[in-house]
Amino acid sequence: MAVAAPPAPRRMPRGGPRALLRATTLATALAVVPAACAQPIGPPAAGAGAPPPAGATVAASAAGEVDRVEVPPGLADPEAGPQGSGAGPSGAALGKYLAARTAQYHNDIQAAAENYAAALAADPDNPLLMRRSYYYLAAAGRFDLAVAVAQRAVAAIPGDDFAPLLLATDAMRQDRPDRAAALLGELEPRGLNGLLQPLMAAWAILGTGDLDAALAALEPARRLSSARRLADLHAALMALLAGAPERAAPLVDAYLEAGPPDNVRALELLAMLQVRLGRVAEARDLLAAYAAAGPTPPSVMRLADRLGREGASAAPDLVETPRDGFAEALHYSGLMVNQGQGSDTAIVLMRLALAVKPDFSRARLAIAETLRRMERFAAANAELSRMDTADDPSLDYIVQLYMAENLENLDRIDEALARYDSLAADHPDQVEPLVDKGDLLRRAERFEAAAAAYGAAIDRMSEDDGLLWPVLYRRGIAHERAGQWDRAEADFLRALELEPNQPEVLNYLGYSWLDRGEHIERAVEMVQEAVRQRPNDGYIVDSLGWGYYLLGRYEAAVTELERAVELRPQDWTINDHLGDAYWRVGRRTEARFQWERALSLEPDPDTVDVITRKLSEGLPPAEPITREVRR
Repeated sequence: MAVAAPPAPRRMPRGGPRALLRATTLATALAVVPAACAQPIGPPAAGAGAPPPAGATVAASAAGEVDRVEVPPGLADPEAGPQGSGAGPSGAALGKYLAARTAQYHNDIQAAAENYAAALAADPDNPLLMRRSYYYLAAAGRFDLAVAVAQRAVAAIPGDDFAPLLLATDAMRQDRPDRAAALLGELEPRGLNGLLQPLMAAWAILGTGDLDAALAALEPARRLSSARRLADLHAALMALLAGAPERAAPLVDAYLEAGPPDNVRALELLAMLQVRLGRVAEARDLLAAYAAAGPTPPSVMRLADRLGREGASAAPDLVETPRDGFAEALHYSGLMVNQGQGSDTAIVLMRLALAVKPDFSRARLAIAETLRRMERFAAANAELSRMDTADDPSLDYIVQLYMAENLENLDRIDEALARYDSLAADHPDQVEPLVDKGDLLRRAERFEAAAAAYGAAIDRMSEDDGLLWPVLYRRGIAHERAGQWDRAEADFLRALELEPNQPEVLNYLGYSWLDRGEHIERAVEMVQEAVRQRPNDGYIVDSLGWGYYLLGRYEAAVTELERAVELRPQDWTINDHLGDAYWRVGRRTEARFQWERALSLEPDPDTVDVITRKLSEGLPPAEPITREVRR
């Protein structure tokens, strides 16, 4: 048997830093609804499949990256106007257009809006620039300017399917539902408009006082199999708002007969409907069933608590006017398209919802969440800072947590830590601020402080808490990296008691034992089980290969390490391990190639000399290893 010289460094766990502990945050509160049979409308995000306009393509470069962008007619040659008249747009239009596309590529919505608007100012009759200008102005929250451009676009672009939505939203904002209904009535229900147009039109018609016509306008949406329940929910809201609870009740029943609510906002609306219909007990049961099915966001827990204490007076009037319902339709549609490459469109729809309902905190929170996913953390915090959560402490908790995480992603570490501390103090029943604090400290390699933060979180958790084992696992990592192996080992073993055969813990503990030359056979068995569960995880496969290496099973080690390199070719540790295994089986040229490859992948500084020495001298003869097996 033999050991490697020297042992490979231990690794931090892979994956999202909060992948295991997102039970109470907006990831639940903003659960995405099932996709309807629709596609995003309007100008899509860069690279999202925009209909190619006539004209040339130009490469726009920014920050060393190149984006192939289309150039609208008339811009391909700034000196040549239509039909070579010489009266074409100035070069400033092309420059601003390319700057806008570059900003779009980098998810900088504000810069995209400014540059598209500037390009349009230089070429005011260009249809493509009109569409992109009003779309990104709306996404940036510059609604009045977006409406002004959209008014020109509807006259210049026959069949435009997005500008009328902006104009209808503006009409509802100005309490002109008849005008909104007329604009929406001219739209063809295609793409996402197959859902959005009936919903928006129905609420606009209800604003004119005609419930029957509003319900009839919803019928095209009810014919979409994926939207029938949504149409029933909105029909019930309309009937109740119009003073016809006898018509709302069977619609609520029809929704619930098809299953539980498919997102948190639908749950809140249904609970409110049940209370208004005098069904307080049913509302309580609905919330309790939702909570029993899985992680529950604070807003739902707060509503359930209020219903338990206050009864019929507890449920808020979430939809008090047709404008509110109009905003709800936009909000739901924004959640629906906020998948894949629909982020820009989702933000636009949420902005329209805010235009008619400026205090719609869920819409603003959804914008912030989308910006976070787009890695626009400063912009996300700007949205969060504009939210008024005084009347909803559960929402305030989410906002403050997200602002702290955004500060962390902006490398404003001290500010993030201060927010986590404040949240932990203000919410003694919550563990996530402490876990997030531990994660931040661990990534900053402040391992003892990280272990202390995790320990404070553990102190708040019960022994039967299903989230206890991941926190123990993280504290074990922090202890191990701080050189406190006995404490680390105890945490890993306790985590395995709570969650037997958990592959991440099996791999980390098994790899650590292998690295330390302890309990080799047991460690290999643990990693084998981890590989069985995660056969395509290159890091876990590497651990198995390294275990075989330490046992002197070099051919088996080569087999596993070659597969690990295929799965994770850019990891220097895996390449280094494969080089060692090649050397032991006599494949010396290939061994040196792998060590050179490891050096090219920027290994930890304290291993560079070791790998360099192996390149010049090879490995020393294998030495026997004493195998202690603890079971």
